[in-house]
Amino acid sequence: MSEPSRYIAESAVFGDTNLVDWTITPAMRTVAANANNVEDARNLLEMLGLIEPRQQTNSPAPVACQGHCAKCGKPGRKPNQPLEKWPGTVILKGRGMCQQCYHAVLAEERQARDAVA
Repeated sequence: MSEPSRYIAESAVFGDTNLVDWTITPAMRTVAANANNVEDARNLLEMLGLIEPRQQTNSPAPVACQGHCAKCGKPGRKPNQPLEKWPGTVILKGRGMCQQCYHAVLAEERQARDAVA
C-alpha cells in the first residue's frame, strides 16, 4: 500500500504544533539548507511554526546618517555621498543645515540686512 494518502496520513498535519523532535530537527535542517539568507530562514521557520514569531513594531527603521540638520534635525549626508549609500537622508548644504533650511536662513539674513540699509 504505497499510495500518497498513506504518506499524508503518517505525516504531520500543516500547522500542527505538537510535533515530535524527530520531525522538527530535519525540517529545520531543510529550511537552513534551502534559505537564501538569515532573514529568509527565519521567515520560513516562523511560517512552519517551528520558532516563535518576532514582535512587529510600528516604529520606522532608524536611518543611518553622517549628521543631522542643525535647524530641522533631518538625517543628513555629505554632498559627495550618494543617496543609494545613505537612503532617507538629505544633503547638508551649508552651516550644517539641509538645503531648505540653509536657503531660509539666507533669506532671513538678506531681509534683515536690507531692512537695516
